Amino acid sequence: MKAKHSLVLLMFYLISSYGYSQTQLTLKDAFLLARKNNPFYNAEKMNSDIAKSDITTAKLQYNPSFNISYIQVPNSKYFPENTRFLNPENRQISYQVSKTFQVHGQRKNKILQAENDYHLSEINLNEYERNLFGDVSDKWLDVWFATQKLVILKQAKANSDTLLKINQIRLKDQVITTTEFLRTQILSDQYNLMQVNAQQSLKTQINELCFTLGINDSILVNDNDAQFYLPIPDKYDTILNYALQKRTDIILSNGLAEKARTEIQLQKSLAYPQPEVGLNYGAQNQVPYVGTYLAIPIPAFNRNQGEIEKSKIALTQSQSLLAANILKVKTEVQTAYSEYVTYKFSFEKYKEIFNKSENVLKTVRFSYLKGGTTILDYLEAERNWFDLQNEYYEAYYNYKKSFLQLLFVSNLTETILK
Repeated sequence: MKAKHSLVLLMFYLISSYGYSQTQLTLKDAFLLARKNNPFYNAEKMNSDIAKSDITTAKLQYNPSFNISYIQVPNSKYFPENTRFLNPENRQISYQVSKTFQVHGQRKNKILQAENDYHLSEINLNEYERNLFGDVSDKWLDVWFATQKLVILKQAKANSDTLLKINQIRLKDQVITTTEFLRTQILSDQYNLMQVNAQQSLKTQINELCFTLGINDSILVNDNDAQFYLPIPDKYDTILNYALQKRTDIILSNGLAEKARTEIQLQKSLAYPQPEVGLNYGAQNQVPYVGTYLAIPIPAFNRNQGEIEKSKIALTQSQSLLAANILKVKTEVQTAYSEYVTYKFSFEKYKEIFNKSENVLKTVRFSYLKGGTTILDYLEAERNWFDLQNEYYEAYYNYKKSFLQLLFVSNLTETILK
């Protein structure tokens, strides 16, 4: 009952501090808000639109060129008889339309490369979202932990204040000494200072979470424990295999390797000269002419050697990155799984002794008030209760954090959204 009373006091404090109603968020709610409102995520989504426009660009054909050529006889001594400077017999005008053609699959490879870039932008957005959800998980859990710390302090402060009021009467009746009363007062003052720091810490954690979610509302976390008992594979090998298949950074590395292979094909095709074909029409000394022409660059020096070499290096680089990411995933999953198993076991043990601490404190408090024990025994029991409360919630925090970390490294975080 005291814990519930303390939680009500905490909510009242936060509401009065912020001056307006607060939104209670489950972790699922936080994910959905971040996906909708996070400014960096919204900016990242535009990269897909940019990449999609590159496909349109790659599909476009080269524009034809239109040229006009004018040649004039400059010296009048070469003019035909009875002609002037602007006479048609003293000039040549030609009109030319030409177009450069992409050969050897150049356009096809450009389109394929643009499509690869678009596909990679989608995968990269998924990887960004995975990291965003990981960040939201950490900050949401930090708010929850800061809230629990404040609840514990409020309960401890309530216990201390009750004893302080009783000891004020007992001191007045000379049942206890001044020293005993001062010990009780010092404990109450300590809890006051700790509570102020805990309130500030909670405000800071809430502000950081709100920024990540892209909202300005004041919030409280809604601790729905069901989301921390989701059915996930209980075998390490199953989780690892799933992570190696589904982790977006692994998929992204594979995509980069495929892009590098396409880039090699593109750069090799660009080594072939692009011919320019044109049609001419002109008048020379009032005599009309028509013709065609073909211009082909001679690949005597530039055969795109540098870009071909660079694309081959990029392929080797992407393959090395893929191998490194596979090793990274294996390490992260192994570490996360080991921590999850350890912290889950530790939390379950703390649950067994958590409720006992409350009964011990009540027994010692009753004995002290009846004169059956000393203030030192009571303060020791109070300190042990307070320490165990903090240790219990720290174990709970570590269990939840390890659970969320395991979801993060195995790409199972989105199971919370289902």
